[in-house]
Amino acid sequence: MVQALRMPMMGNTMETGLLAEWVVGEGDPVEADQVVAVVESEKAAADVVADRDGTLARIDVAEGEEVPPGTLVGVVLGPDEDVADAPPPRNRVEPGGGGDPDAGAAGAGDGVRSGPTAGGDGSDPTEGVPGGDASGGDASEGGGVRAAPGARRLAGEAGVDLAAVDGTGPGGAVLIADVEEHVAEGTDATDVDASPEVPVGGTDRAGRAFLPPSTRRLARELGVDTGRVEGTGTGGRVTESDVRRAAGLATAPTEREPSGDRSGEGGRAGDIAGPAPRDPSRYGVTVTEERELSGIRRTVAERMSRSAREAPQVTLNREVTVGRAFETAEELTGAADAADGARDDAAVGFVDLVVGAAVRALERHPEFNAWYEGERLRLIGEVNVAVAVDAEAGLLTPVVREAGGLTLADIARERRRLTDAVLDGTHGLDDLQGGTFTVSNLGPLGVDSFDPILDPPQVAILGLGRVDDGTCTLSLTFDHRVVDGADAARFLDTLAAGLESPSVVVAERAAAGTAAAGSEGDPSGSATDAERGAGGAPEPPDDAPDRGAVEAAVASDLAERAREVAAVHGWPVPGFEVRLDGDRPTVTVCGDGDASPATLRRLAYAACRESRYADTVAGLRDPSIDLA
Repeated sequence: MVQALRMPMMGNTMETGLLAEWVVGEGDPVEADQVVAVVESEKAAADVVADRDGTLARIDVAEGEEVPPGTLVGVVLGPDEDVADAPPPRNRVEPGGGGDPDAGAAGAGDGVRSGPTAGGDGSDPTEGVPGGDASGGDASEGGGVRAAPGARRLAGEAGVDLAAVDGTGPGGAVLIADVEEHVAEGTDATDVDASPEVPVGGTDRAGRAFLPPSTRRLARELGVDTGRVEGTGTGGRVTESDVRRAAGLATAPTEREPSGDRSGEGGRAGDIAGPAPRDPSRYGVTVTEERELSGIRRTVAERMSRSAREAPQVTLNREVTVGRAFETAEELTGAADAADGARDDAAVGFVDLVVGAAVRALERHPEFNAWYEGERLRLIGEVNVAVAVDAEAGLLTPVVREAGGLTLADIARERRRLTDAVLDGTHGLDDLQGGTFTVSNLGPLGVDSFDPILDPPQVAILGLGRVDDGTCTLSLTFDHRVVDGADAARFLDTLAAGLESPSVVVAERAAAGTAAAGSEGDPSGSATDAERGAGGAPEPPDDAPDRGAVEAAVASDLAERAREVAAVHGWPVPGFEVRLDGDRPTVTVCGDGDASPATLRRLAYAACRESRYADTVAGLRDPSIDLA
């Protein structure tokens, strides 16, 4: 059966997808599981793959063109198959419909309908061209020219007589590449009757270069005749900015229909439109290249423009001491290496501790773990922390989901997986959705501090600056519509306390991870051996542990370990109090006077080394000892 290649559905809210690249040319052979094309949505990229050996017989959607999901983009034929059995160009399968994606033109089932043609107005794209045959037949009227349907459509848009094009396909058939080469040479253009409201592509009457589909679409929406627009792009090409300027909208947001908004979050073009292009020769400069934003980069531009325009954003800066946080990360990684055979994915870094401290602050200040939409502040039950990644395609923010139930090792493992997936381009749309708070780290790039921009609908984002002499600047940007400066200062204070006394964060994450795993029927918990300690999984202090509960749990465990040691030597068992608010834990030993200070110290150190929290609470193996 003919394989119909279609624009995939990448997310429930996807309205259109961009065909970013054809990896295989029309008429070229393909193999099963070979990537034929690369497509993009607002937030993700995907491959269109052939499921059989054959030939890419027809390309229906050009590179740089956007079409709804389910739209036919190309056809792969096997050795004994005919293109006449393929669905017609721009055939659509509605998401969730019952149509057969591979059904032929005559036998298309429910859910399959004819979509818009390249002209965008429902007309036959090859009408008026000698030999034009929308069904994809080989014989042209009167000329006998064999041509691929995509080539016929392109010839119709460019006003090219197919009889004058040298075909390089099978049996001398004219391919898209042949028409493109012919257009580039500027020969044999015919005067095609085209409506001024629907500007033709390719070289127009004035001999200008091809118009990208997005430019043609914008011109139709604004009622601009591109034949009368002076192009400022490469080779005199008319750009979207030229069209906006001709419509008088170069410096104002473009009024677009809701259908023009792919993200559902405001108009696309007008959100990021800059000032009208100027003539560089008047200023003695030379433009070496002109780039249009597309794909992920355009989505980032739209979201940031919307955020800066709509939300009154305020940034608070605070310098914190993070030396102990780095030491704690090294201690946890070293313990994990020893316990897990030096597994790289168990390594805990500074950013993972920041995520853990952010979780702690978000649980205590839930108004920051929220979305602001429709004039309503919506508190979110899950703590989903997004961590910005500088990917080749642009800035992406993969989400560590439900971080409130993860240990630090779990956070580190998941963050590393997401980062690798984003950098490799293998991430999915779900990896980027659902964030309730964002962390952006520019410290490794030498930035001391910066004002991060909110990622709507989130109400706060944290920026990390460079670590210098054991200190780091935290920059918290918040939406002043829903929280005040004093609220943000208290949130930042809680977050800073977690980084300056990281043992509390480590202990809380270990307890939360154990509680989450226990609720799923795993008595061992999800904490690593390094976090559980030699004595097994710690008892979770509370459903929402605070420092006092953790301190009490650690003190109880020390007393239990001390009782075991004291039984061997016949020593009295002292009481213990634990404080976790300094650079290292403080253990107060309360003796009854029957044991010497030296004995109490020995007993306390032995209990700390044997404690099940020894690798959970950073520094517990060598605490400060006070004798009472």
